[in-house]
Amino acid sequence: MTRKQRLHKRNERVRTLFEELSEKKPQWRVDALINEVANRMFLAPRTIEAILRGEGSYSANSRHLPTQQTLFN
Repeated sequence: MTRKQRLHKRNERVRTLFEELSEKKPQWRVDALINEVANRMFLAPRTIEAILRGEGSYSANSRHLPTQQTLFN
């Protein structure tokens, strides 16, 4: 498995974990969910945000998840 494939798989796992946590803990703010995912995946919260938003190098073939504003409108 190439590095690119491993990173893609990791990013998919980050998105899946974020979705699972947001369903289990709907009362949590988005930043609390991001911190929890960061702790579980051993990544910086900023990296988690970039993966979820599809920023920079994380943008290729990424799904965009809702932001805090769209979750609570």
